[in-house]
Amino acid sequence: MMGLRILAFSIGLVVILSMVALNLQGTQTSLLVGNEVAPDDAMLSDAAEAPATSRISTNGAAIMRRQLELHALFTHEETNAQRVVTVSEIIEPTDLLDPGEPAPDPVFLPLYAEARAPARLIRYCADVLAALGTQCDILHSSAELNREGKLVLTGRLGFRPDAELGDPSLVTDGRLIAASIALPHTGDLHPPNDPAARIAAMQQAQAFCDMLRAEYGNCVLTRTDLAIEELWITDLEVLPAGTNPQRLIASATFRVYANPATLDRVGLRKRLEDLTAGL
Repeated sequence: MMGLRILAFSIGLVVILSMVALNLQGTQTSLLVGNEVAPDDAMLSDAAEAPATSRISTNGAAIMRRQLELHALFTHEETNAQRVVTVSEIIEPTDLLDPGEPAPDPVFLPLYAEARAPARLIRYCADVLAALGTQCDILHSSAELNREGKLVLTGRLGFRPDAELGDPSLVTDGRLIAASIALPHTGDLHPPNDPAARIAAMQQAQAFCDMLRAEYGNCVLTRTDLAIEELWITDLEVLPAGTNPQRLIASATFRVYANPATLDRVGLRKRLEDLTAGL
C-alpha cells in the first residue's frame, strides 16, 4: 500500500509540474508577443506621420526653389547665370602677349591663358549690350589648346535684359518649359565671326523670344551660344582672298513659363521650328 501511495504522489507531482511549465511557457510567449507588437505599433505610427511631414517639407522647398528661379529669370535688376551668352575665340598663343612681352614657358602657357582670358573675353560685352542688355559681366572663362596648337578661349557672359519678359504670375499651375534651336543663317558659309554677325544673331534670337511672349505671355532668352569654327586651308583656297576663316555657329535656348496642359517641350520646339522656317 505504501508503494502505491508513493507512486500516486509521484504521478501527481509530475502532472502539477507539467501544468506549471505550460503556464510559464504561455506567459513567456505572451510577453514576447507583447514586446513585438508594441514596437511595430510605434513604427507604424511613425511611418504614418513621417511621410506627411516629409511631403510638406519637400513641397515647401520645391515652391521656394521655383520662386527663386522665376525671380532670377524674370528680373531686370541683376546679371546672373540664368541668362547668358557664351562666346569664344581661337587665337595664336602670341596674341595674348603685350607688345614687347616675352612668351611664357610652354609648360605655363595654359595657366597664363586662363589668367588673360577674362580681360580678352569681356570685350564681347559690347556686342551683348548692343543687342540684348543694359549691363553685362563675365561669369566664367576657360582656355585650352586645340590640335593645331592654338588657344581656344571660351567665356560665359551674364546680362541684364532690356527686352520685355512677360509676367509669369499670370500663369496658373505653371512649369518652366525650355527648348533650343540653331539660329538660321543665309548663304553657303556660316557668317564670319565679327561684331555685326554676333549682334545680328543675338537680335534674331530675341526676336523669336518676343514672338513667343506675344503668344504665351512670357519668354526669356536664357542662353545664346556663339560658337566658332575655323575653316581649313583647303577650304580657304577656293574662297576669295581675305575671307575670314572663323565662322559663327549660333544657337539659342528659350524658356517659357506655361501650364503643361497648354504647352510642353515638344510643342515649344515645334513652334520655334515654325518661326525659323518662316524666315
